[in-house]
Amino acid sequence: MDFRITPRSTDGRPIVSPTFEDTVGLVPQWAGHLYTATAGATSIFDEEVTTEKRIRGGWYEIMNGSTPEINDYCEFAVVDKVDTLGLFSMFGLTVGEDILELRKYVKKDYINPTEKGRQMFVGQSVFTVAAGLFLRSIYVSTGVTDVQFKVVMLSYE
Repeated sequence: MDFRITPRSTDGRPIVSPTFEDTVGLVPQWAGHLYTATAGATSIFDEEVTTEKRIRGGWYEIMNGSTPEINDYCEFAVVDKVDTLGLFSMFGLTVGEDILELRKYVKKDYINPTEKGRQMFVGQSVFTVAAGLFLRSIYVSTGVTDVQFKVVMLSYE
């Protein structure tokens, strides 16, 4: 005898594989930004979140004419720079001096210098980012020329 409980929707139908595909009335939004990473340095770019959103994924793309090196990589994170969540005192941080990294959702994605096109990162679900936080794009360059790249985030609002 099978004693497992089958999850069911509000109208009684069995749920076989629950996903975020039901956007609960939220609208998808693709937001892009163009950046130039400084050669031989770590470049950090922050975009303030002005409305609560649910992040699903996105991509980055190296622009034509830019030449990344084999050890270059990108990272993406959510950070609190202004104590939006009220956690700075708990960690002994100072507004205006410190930054609290809340989630790094892409870690050391090494760039293939010969690959052209989008480098996708998409989750099977979403995570919520509150208004007042920042989406951070990090490019670590090991080369001698600046690299221009584009970042596009997919979120639901």
